[in-house]
Amino acid sequence: MGTEWMGRYRPLVAALVKHTNVVQRASVRTVRLSDELRLTVQEWQVFEYVLEHQDDDACMNHISERLGIPQSTFSKIIKYLCEQGLVDKYQTETNRKNIILRPSESGADLYRQQTSTAGLEMFGSFFRELEGVGDEQLAVFTAALERLNATLARDGGRQEKPRLIKKS
Repeated sequence: MGTEWMGRYRPLVAALVKHTNVVQRASVRTVRLSDELRLTVQEWQVFEYVLEHQDDDACMNHISERLGIPQSTFSKIIKYLCEQGLVDKYQTETNRKNIILRPSESGADLYRQQTSTAGLEMFGSFFRELEGVGDEQLAVFTAALERLNATLARDGGRQEKPRLIKKS
């Protein structure tokens, strides 16, 4: 059986597969914020989300779901970010179990320094490639990618069928 079922989307699927593999390899790298502080790619993504959504008052469960990170892993990352002084935790007055995250002032400063150079270096060519894409098209592509992410996250826990090994 071939991949004909993908039709005209095969090049896009191939690019997504390659992207996933490149991201997995890159995930072991670190982002250097200072001489003493490095973050894994996943820690950086969590930190960036907290910065971007600091006014949302989203609790930790919501953020971990939004980023597609298991709650236990997310909690460990937040603990580390707090220990490094990048993120502060707050409890809501109405429900003390709801933990709200905010970037610390020093964390926000380090982020601005990092993204002014490395962020544009990493995403600059990607953004330039998308300049001809209209906002509506970009929104459609983003929604399709989110649907794919949801399907992969939902199906990710399914048990695989046993593999068959051909005997010689």
